[in-house]
Amino acid sequence: MRFALLAPIVVLALTSPAAGQDDGIPRLGDHQFVPVPTIAEPFMTTFVQTQVDLAFTFDSQLPVYSAADSTELGLVDVNQAFTALAFRYQHRVQDWLVVQTEVGFLGRLGTDTSSIVASGITGALMYELGWMIRMARTESTMLSGSLALGSNTATFVDPLGWANSIIEGEPARLVVSRSSLAGTGGLHGAWALGRRFGLLGAMKASYGEAFDSQGENGWHTDARAALSYDAEQDLRIPVGLALTGGWAENETTGDTDARRWFWSLRIAAKGRSDFTVGLQLGVSYFESKDRDDPLKLFETGIDMRYYY
Repeated sequence: MRFALLAPIVVLALTSPAAGQDDGIPRLGDHQFVPVPTIAEPFMTTFVQTQVDLAFTFDSQLPVYSAADSTELGLVDVNQAFTALAFRYQHRVQDWLVVQTEVGFLGRLGTDTSSIVASGITGALMYELGWMIRMARTESTMLSGSLALGSNTATFVDPLGWANSIIEGEPARLVVSRSSLAGTGGLHGAWALGRRFGLLGAMKASYGEAFDSQGENGWHTDARAALSYDAEQDLRIPVGLALTGGWAENETTGDTDARRWFWSLRIAAKGRSDFTVGLQLGVSYFESKDRDDPLKLFETGIDMRYYY
């Protein structure tokens, strides 16, 4: 099925993109926007992008439960590391239509024994295919809508759950793999406030299957915005800054993290009109149904995007 979904992308990649004015780093009015990989932008451009992210927990704790009766025994300091690798390709078919595909890998591992036992190890492979249509455009604004279908496969190593199952006399599995399918719709906007500043925003809602065995099919909602600053106007060097904030909530989870708040700062070098490379630094807070204090993460990443 995945190869069938990829077929249209291969065909499109062998053709030339439709002629239009959305070539290179996006611009509306007098403002050249700073590309922000964490926001699905509304622009009808053709590009390829790679992104590598790392994240580490800080000042965070997780509850530990009794293997005999599942009562909470207390809290342990959690030290986890996350890594993510993503590849994204967007192809402009017409001035009003683009096709998008993204493949990503996410890994999670405790950095000490207590963290591994309490939270286990996770590896996930994600694939998404979608379309975006330009709905409206003026000299300084643009609004687009998108539809996408995503497939996710995750493998969990759960030592604590495995031990609990053995004690309770239930079938025990140390390694569990699960898959999910979700459909997503979104709105994406951009507004050039002037030569120096611009705003980017995106709202998405998806309905899909649950990863967690205690979760149910449900909705995942996501809203985020970014302030784009073309620092070249003041510093006379080809650099841009973007300040991003957002919120996400997942109804498909059981006892796992269900709500996320995040902020980040991106610094991008854009010496060429068709290529950018950027560094991103940020903080995330994950709120959980079974935890009073949020799980806190420091995040950093680097990305490269080439327009053609």
